[in-house]
Amino acid sequence: MKIPFLLAMTAALVTGIISISNNAGTNQTCIRMIIALIGFYILGAIVSSTLTGIVEEQQRRKLEEEKQRKLAAVKLEEQQMAELLEQEEHLGTNLDLVAGSSLDDGFSPLDLSQAIRTKVKE
Repeated sequence: MKIPFLLAMTAALVTGIISISNNAGTNQTCIRMIIALIGFYILGAIVSSTLTGIVEEQQRRKLEEEKQRKLAAVKLEEQQMAELLEQEEHLGTNLDLVAGSSLDDGFSPLDLSQAIRTKVKE
């Protein structure tokens, strides 16, 4: 907001100093300073609006990227939940039974006679 004013005032001061150093008349110096004020104020307004537009564009893109990230995270979470539900639906439908397997799972059946003896001793 201050760019047009500061730019115009600086240009007017420089113009005034240069005009005075060249021994120009007071009227001519004032006219040059007024022209510099108006010209550089317009230039400053253009620069200010351009900078404001750039900043707003960056903020808009940043918000858009954040929305995209959140949307991607939600989609990923939904996909993971769908995969988990799919796995739960198939749970218990496949049994892997092998007869005569050489795998020892550590199970040994308890003989009935041994169980009766231990019960009698108690």
